[in-house]
Amino acid sequence: MRSKLTLWYTGILALVLVAFAAATYIYLVRASAQKTDDTLMDSSELVVASLKSELGEGTERGTQTVREVVDDFRFRDREVVVFDDSHQVVASSGPREPERSPKAWPRPEAFSNLPGLTSNAGRGCSTLSAGHGIRFCGVVVQSASGNFVVVTAKSLFEEKETLEQVRTAFGIAIPIALVLASLGGFLLAKRSLAPVAEMGDRAARISANILQERLPVKSEKDEVGRLAIIINDLLSRLDLSFEQQRRFMADASHELRTPLSSVLGEAEVALSRPHRNEEEYRQCLNAVYNEGNRMSRIVADLLSLARADSGQYPIKQTDCSLGPLIEECVRALKHLAEKRGVALSFTPPATETVVKGDAELLRRLFMNLLDNAIKYTGSGGTVRAALSQDQSECIFTISDTGRGIAAEAQPHIFERFYREDKVRQRNADSEGSGAGLGLSISQWIANLHGGRVTLDESSERGSTFSVRLPSSRLV
Repeated sequence: MRSKLTLWYTGILALVLVAFAAATYIYLVRASAQKTDDTLMDSSELVVASLKSELGEGTERGTQTVREVVDDFRFRDREVVVFDDSHQVVASSGPREPERSPKAWPRPEAFSNLPGLTSNAGRGCSTLSAGHGIRFCGVVVQSASGNFVVVTAKSLFEEKETLEQVRTAFGIAIPIALVLASLGGFLLAKRSLAPVAEMGDRAARISANILQERLPVKSEKDEVGRLAIIINDLLSRLDLSFEQQRRFMADASHELRTPLSSVLGEAEVALSRPHRNEEEYRQCLNAVYNEGNRMSRIVADLLSLARADSGQYPIKQTDCSLGPLIEECVRALKHLAEKRGVALSFTPPATETVVKGDAELLRRLFMNLLDNAIKYTGSGGTVRAALSQDQSECIFTISDTGRGIAAEAQPHIFERFYREDKVRQRNADSEGSGAGLGLSISQWIANLHGGRVTLDESSERGSTFSVRLPSSRLV
């Protein structure tokens, strides 16, 4: 990544420098050419002004006057040449420094087509590529003594030499700048990505056994710091998930060990003597059957939760009328309630309540809650179920007169395999003692249907649970 960032940085900088150098060079070429034209034109205008002044006095010595005027003008790096109508040189003034004089002057006829001289403007500039090039500007002078063309010329050697130096400077400066920038960019990228490398080294040491490790956070305000925070949050969730999985496996093993031990114990008792009567065998087989049923329910619940966690549980969405569904669940549990001496009642809704969902899962949800309420209500108690509907939800409420749930246990009742110690001890020997999965499965089913299960109230006088599901019909 450091190399790629350096290459990208160097490439972009190279494009910027080349574009800047090209734009600067073009500007210098144009500015130099414009400055040369302005200088030559100013020199020509100065000579023309003197000629007009001298020739305007009406002297008959036109050619001689021109020579005298031109002799008075000697520039350091320019040369003035005057041509007559027949393109003959009338006068010429060499520069003060002869080595700066334009070499290889063109033939006089070349100035006859000088741009602007043949037009109304009577002036113009052009370049002849003789040697290093000659730039000249001419102005037409009209007088009584005849027409003359005043041409001021300058060699472009110095200008081209200066531009060559500029190109050389750019050719040297740009590669040096790119090399220095590449080194600086590499060091900057290395320093900027150092926290990422440190995070990678730390992350490589984290495994399922040491999920408590966290990545270092240098600064919470930059992108690397926020990335470290996000990864740390992910590690926290993974740690919690692994811990829940370990607890889940430990609790599942514990719950299965108890009925399995009972099965093995009953079998051992039955086999401890060579002969037993039919009643003793029936008692052993009945105990094995009950414990087998208990293990079957635990395994079925575990399978449901595992499929739910993986998102692979098949759902059949239909319009379900909750009233008849709950009445069916109440009828199915009437026998259990009577056996335990618990009065079970159901108050149906005033209007039809319909939800969109899976009828089998919803039946399991209500059966779990009703079964829990009956099992944890003592003999002579009551369990009341009611169904109502508001503008957006169907509300199923179930209240019992059991001992209630301790305040410290209430936040954990929907956790898997969680059972309050007092309740577990009280029901350890009761028929059909649960494994602490009923409320977890009920909450999952409610969430799957866009609803929720809540503990509304719990005290020594009993507990009240509510199931809220979104209604598919408005009141």
